[in-house]
Amino acid sequence: MARDIVIWPHKVLTSATKPVTDFGPGLEKLLDEMLESMREAKGIGIAANQVGESLRVALVGREDGTVFEIVNPQVLERSGKVTWEEGCLSVPDQWEKVQRYEKVKVRYQDKTGQWHEVAAEGKLAHVFQHEIDHLDGHVFVDYLSGLKRSLIQERMKKLQKTLKRKKD
Repeated sequence: MARDIVIWPHKVLTSATKPVTDFGPGLEKLLDEMLESMREAKGIGIAANQVGESLRVALVGREDGTVFEIVNPQVLERSGKVTWEEGCLSVPDQWEKVQRYEKVKVRYQDKTGQWHEVAAEGKLAHVFQHEIDHLDGHVFVDYLSGLKRSLIQERMKKLQKTLKRKKD
C-alpha cells in the first residue's frame, strides 16, 4: 500500500536517517510501500524519510523502469560537474537547476544485507546523489539561493495546510 509523501520542510526530511540493522520482513514491506508511493507519484526515486521513516533506505530508478534498492549507501567517488533541472516528490511542482557530480561510485547493501558497488553517470548519478542527500537530511532546495528557498518554503507550507484540511 502506498504511503503519503512527506512535504518539505517537515523535520523528518531535514534530519539524517538511521542506518538499517534489521534486514527482515519489515524492510521488505517498507521497500514495497516506497515503490508504490514512488510509482503513484510518478517519481524516479524516493527515500524512506519521504514516507516518514527515518531509515537509510532509498529507491533509485533506472531508465528501464527498474530500481536499485539501496540500503546504507555511501558515495565512494565523485567526479566532474553537471547541472540538471531537478524536482522532488517532497517539493511538488517545483523545479530548479542544481549542480551535482557527473559521475559517482556508490557502495550500498541490498535488502538481504549483501554489499554492492555501482558506478553511475549522467541522470542516474544525479538520482543517486539526490536520494542519498535525502538520507543525509538534505533536500535539493538546500542548494538554491536563500530567496528561492524561502519562496518555495512558503508554497510548501501552504500546500501542507491544504493537505491537512483535506485529511481532517
